[in-house]
Amino acid sequence: MTTRLFKSSSINDFRAFASKRILASAILFSAFFAGAEHVCQALTLGYSAGYLTDPFQAIEVNKTIEAAQQAGIKTLPVTNANGDAGKQVTDIHNLVGEGAQAILVMPADSEAIVPALSFANTKKVPVVAIDNATAGGKAYMIVRANNIKMGEDAAAAVAKALNGKGVVLSLMGDQATAAGRERTEGFDSYIKKNAPKIRIIEQPTYWKTDKAVAAAQTIVSSTPGLGAIYMQSDSVMLAGVLNVLKSANKLTKVGEPNHIYLISIDGTPLALQKIRDGWLDALISQPVDLYVKYGLLYVQAAVDGKKFDTGPTDHQSEIIDYQGSPVDLLPARLVTPADARDNSLWGNQAK
Repeated sequence: MTTRLFKSSSINDFRAFASKRILASAILFSAFFAGAEHVCQALTLGYSAGYLTDPFQAIEVNKTIEAAQQAGIKTLPVTNANGDAGKQVTDIHNLVGEGAQAILVMPADSEAIVPALSFANTKKVPVVAIDNATAGGKAYMIVRANNIKMGEDAAAAVAKALNGKGVVLSLMGDQATAAGRERTEGFDSYIKKNAPKIRIIEQPTYWKTDKAVAAAQTIVSSTPGLGAIYMQSDSVMLAGVLNVLKSANKLTKVGEPNHIYLISIDGTPLALQKIRDGWLDALISQPVDLYVKYGLLYVQAAVDGKKFDTGPTDHQSEIIDYQGSPVDLLPARLVTPADARDNSLWGNQAK
């Protein structure tokens, strides 16, 4: 029997789909975990991080472990693949060997993680992926935002700001990750369809601050008429981009003459502050609080042997099938100066 977490419906199509670590003691997310108290009993959890090179990932790990321990779950030491897909496969083997009864993973590479999923399945250890998708294999559940929609929302904001024409720099994440590919796809497809007079200059960053800075320096200094910059991760890119614009004497506040429109994805405390201060125009807030909450709930559900069908959930999301694994697609919110002080945003809870 399947768990009735949603209303019945079927989904037949889904489109292909530096930095400092922020310590947990500096961040309070008590409101995040309403519902996580239901995750309990004897359970040993392994956590495999793909990388911990930016504040967003550090927050995600710290708050997951904090919430798990509050719920009475035993947690093994977190592994960090540091962007090495082969090491992450080894890390998951080791977590299984150390007695993990379930594993949470943030894949460093959506395809390279597949053999690790297969191994865990042979050992009857369920795997729940959060934040980034797996491109094959069998995860018990993937918990993430609709990254294509985030890209589309960013593109719509850029198109409106540029009145449908001009030049935009797109600082892409790692295209080996589903998140990077989908944020690019959503942005590009929207501009092509709705604002074809906008020229997109794409620069890969691999989720690396130094690469984002180098790309921004090159394009900002060599591209007359640059009207907007789309950052696929403000956690990785925002501080560097602001410094590049300042050094080039092109940093102006929102609403001032010659302002370059800036929009990002993540919704970190820094990004929200920059919106309030008038330097960043808008952002799309990834629901890291919900990644934590539902990631842990699905871990417990996996251990309890529950199953989930596709369809709308009771928490404003959709469970869809993506390359053989169910994905709980959580909503992500566009934030502008009008609501950048909203205390329900996770970045405003990270004081």
